Amino acid sequence: MDKEMMEALMADAEKLGHLTGQDHTPEFLADCEDCGGQGYTARTVHVYEAGCGFSHPDVEETPCQACNGNGWFLLEMH
Repeated sequence: MDKEMMEALMADAEKLGHLTGQDHTPEFLADCEDCGGQGYTARTVHVYEAGCGFSHPDVEETPCQACNGNGWFLLEMH
């Protein structure tokens, strides 16, 4: 969403607020900066295979603690 659209939505919300007496602040989703919107953090780990006798890289995905695994936050424009 670009700046002009956000300003227009805020102006509309303010006008509606005056007419209805209710809060019409627009809400939008913002990607979590900690996990980049993925909902998890990935790190490479080495797994040892007992049957084969060698290790290989694998990926361990841990739910993001900042967004509780959602990958986004619900924000209000002010």
